[in-house]
Amino acid sequence: MPSSFEREHGRALLILDTGPIRELVLFHAVYHFKFQRLKSYLQFIRSPESYDQCGNFIRPFRRKTTSASVVCEINHWIRETEPTGQLKLWNRVYDEFRNMGMDEDVVKLLDMDSSSVARSGPVDVSLLEIAKKQSGLSPILLTIDRPLQCEGQQAGLRVQLIQDLLC
Repeated sequence: MPSSFEREHGRALLILDTGPIRELVLFHAVYHFKFQRLKSYLQFIRSPESYDQCGNFIRPFRRKTTSASVVCEINHWIRETEPTGQLKLWNRVYDEFRNMGMDEDVVKLLDMDSSSVARSGPVDVSLLEIAKKQSGLSPILLTIDRPLQCEGQQAGLRVQLIQDLLC
């Protein structure tokens, strides 16, 4: 049985990494926009059922956030896709952010430990920093990245792999 703290704060904050956002956008690109060329890039959300499972996990969180670095990674990914579909993909990203009520947090490079950045990269470090700063809300970091999961767990953070949600 969850504690009173867990009932009150357990679903207070979800921090999203690039992978889960990309999967949600890719699902729509393939199944709604008919961008069949992108189907091979889907790793975990491959059916309406898995899309719903992911949504059912995300929906109860009162706050959802990501880092501005994640948005940069999404930009890089979209720039690598079909040029004529980029506007549709960006519109879908906007829709996902609006539908989730997504916030963006900025973690400045100079506020990050350089050895951590060299080891994990600024995106992962920014997400871990957001989780640490919001530790009072017992945040969950949602990712597809096992090394990020390991690093977060070593830091005492709650990290959920999307692939484990969809079993």
